[in-house]
Amino acid sequence: MKKLIRILGILLCAAMIVPVVPVSAKRSKDYWPKIGEKISASSAILMDLDTGTILYQKKIDKTFYPASITKILTTLIAIENSTMDEVVTFSEDAIYNTEGSGIWRDIGEKMTMEQCLYAIMLESANECAYAVAEHIAGSLSGFVDMMNEKAKELGCTASHFNNPHGLPDENHYVSARDMALIAKAAYENETFRLICGTKRYTIPPTNKHTDPTYLQNHHLMLNSRNGETKYLYEYCTGGKTGYTQAAGNTLVTFAQKDDMTLVAVILAGSSPAYWGETRALLDFGFDNFNVYNVAENEEEGSLSEEQKYDTLNANAPYAKIDPEAKIVLPKTVDFDNAVMDISYENLPEDALAQLKFSYAKHEVGTADVIRTNVEIEKDGLVLDTTKSGETVAEEDTPEEEAEQNDGEKTAVSSFFKKLKNSLTNKKIVMALVSVLAGVIILILALFLIFSRSYVMRQRISNYRNRKRESRKYKIIRDNTKKRWWGKRR
Repeated sequence: MKKLIRILGILLCAAMIVPVVPVSAKRSKDYWPKIGEKISASSAILMDLDTGTILYQKKIDKTFYPASITKILTTLIAIENSTMDEVVTFSEDAIYNTEGSGIWRDIGEKMTMEQCLYAIMLESANECAYAVAEHIAGSLSGFVDMMNEKAKELGCTASHFNNPHGLPDENHYVSARDMALIAKAAYENETFRLICGTKRYTIPPTNKHTDPTYLQNHHLMLNSRNGETKYLYEYCTGGKTGYTQAAGNTLVTFAQKDDMTLVAVILAGSSPAYWGETRALLDFGFDNFNVYNVAENEEEGSLSEEQKYDTLNANAPYAKIDPEAKIVLPKTVDFDNAVMDISYENLPEDALAQLKFSYAKHEVGTADVIRTNVEIEKDGLVLDTTKSGETVAEEDTPEEEAEQNDGEKTAVSSFFKKLKNSLTNKKIVMALVSVLAGVIILILALFLIFSRSYVMRQRISNYRNRKRESRKYKIIRDNTKKRWWGKRR
């Protein structure tokens, strides 16, 4: 029994020590949550829209037929290249060169661009997609070129488009990664968000139809159709369905909860499984990840006041982190666990540098370092005078501009070296604190174990007996002295 107690004591102490010692830190460094539910679709991806971080992936670079989720790209291009009140006229080709889903328009019918886009996104109207393509580019082939150019601009590398509606074509295919990039770009557009998140829309009478046309969103996680409510998802904000026999079921779904916005893409799925699998993907993202504002965590948590403002200007910082930049991390780790690298290559417009964050071999977000109102001149620093009501300084010569750029690069490099060093020092301190805490707990645990053992208890008892006998001896000797001194007197 005593041996059992000792063993249990050792196991208990070990359990107390494990979360503190560096072994657990090594585990968390490589930890990335895994989804519990099996995804049967041939390809799937879950992406955070604010950062582009991929939270889940399955064959995301393999290509499949997209079917009607193609219309996300069609709608985005139309929004960017027209106004919503432009009049679209339906040609003979738009009517007779399409099949499948539609709202049964007639040759020569006129609708506004807004009405066409609602028909495309809610009812997946193929003739409307064709008519919009002709209106925007003058021809179907011209619009297809715009689609492929836009896809390349957004970073798509494995996709090719051959029509605006998604009807089967061997030269029309996408990957889940590319589709997520397209969906991300589309969702950043306010007009697109409004259209794809609309449940119902009414097209008023046209020159060919005397009755209004009622539209309903086909996405069952957003809108119940024919009394079907079991697939509704409270966080769904929009999306697009797709189906052809060649493509199977495809689905793009947007969802927002608190400060996190996600997109899930399913390719070559099956019905009704792809509804539940999309829900599982979105729940996985919301339940296992957190969004962090980079500027708040870096500047407030990692930089001292001197580092925030550097030595460039006593009144205002020369550069600052984009206040809207975010990164995504598993809920089990803190912001400081992310690894930060500073890049000066392929920078966005107006960015002086870019902070790239990673964790557990996953890219989790970036933050641009942007210019403030401080300019570096040949003889020192001056505040930017381009604000309203103030004069603008004369333009610099090429030599002065080059010298100023060199000063900017040096200043920014110095600023972010300090930032990186401060983060590194903070991690070192945390590691030392963990080790020290572990040693203290180990010493206490060993003391508790040995204090419970028979030998230790016997030694402690013997020591106490000796002390007790020693005290008795001192008392007797002291009393004898008193008596001796008393007799002497």
